[in-house]
Amino acid sequence: MCIKLPKETSRPFIIRRSFLSRYFLWIIFVSVTGLGLRLIVSIAGASPEPAVDQDTADLYAVPVLSMTPQECGRCHTHFYDLIRADGGKHRIDCKRCHVEFHLYRPGRVAYEDLLPKCETCHDLVHGEDLAQCSGCHSEAHAPLSIPAASPLEQGCGACHREVDREMKTYITHHTEFYCSACHHTRHRYVPECMECHQPHSKEMTHADCLTCHPAHKALEVVYPDDIPQESCIICHRNAYEVLVRSGTKHGTLTCTKCHPKKHRAILRCRECHGEPHGPGMLEKFRVCGQCHGIAHSLCQG
Repeated sequence: MCIKLPKETSRPFIIRRSFLSRYFLWIIFVSVTGLGLRLIVSIAGASPEPAVDQDTADLYAVPVLSMTPQECGRCHTHFYDLIRADGGKHRIDCKRCHVEFHLYRPGRVAYEDLLPKCETCHDLVHGEDLAQCSGCHSEAHAPLSIPAASPLEQGCGACHREVDREMKTYITHHTEFYCSACHHTRHRYVPECMECHQPHSKEMTHADCLTCHPAHKALEVVYPDDIPQESCIICHRNAYEVLVRSGTKHGTLTCTKCHPKKHRAILRCRECHGEPHGPGMLEKFRVCGQCHGIAHSLCQG
């Protein structure tokens, strides 16, 4: 069966469909037109390829050279200054140690893996007992600026064998102390004797102390032949005053004439005087002091 719609109801539907068709066509037209305009503008507005500036070209005319230590120092100023001031034999081209650099990646490349290894250039200089170089040489850019630390304390004898032997052979109060008791603060620090000891006189200096007392065998007192008389008098004032009062020729001699080279050394009288008396006298009095008393006074019997 065919049903025919009334005229008043079919016309609005046809009008609405025609309006929508024209609306969508208009949107498509505007969109296509806009894209075309944009394309035209972009092509028209594209700048030509810039001409190569002569000054800029010169920057790349020079061949690339290897970096110098001064160029490294522009960024790594602290380490550059360290190695310049205290680098010692490490005052070399940075690339000798840092063959690869600027590779550190947090979480991917460990910083320790990038550090140069001492064994690349050095053998076990101090033996297997001191194989951990950084225990003492904590700053590779100033390798001889060694702070006082426990690894250093335990290894002094490995390098300073003669000093270690002296300290253990010539027993003094110094033997009871660790090396760092005197050589505190840093490696190669040499203390003044007066840090611990009272001088024999106010005029004495550290150099005066060492003239007689070697620091690592302090009681093995030695001295040069020309040591001033005053240095002996500081400790042996009574003997000196007795000698002066005696009025003998011994009073005109230096102490080292009878006590040469080493403290407590005493020449025998015969080494200077020979045998001034006959055999009978010498057989009866075998010791000169039996008649002449001590050498500083020479009281005759």
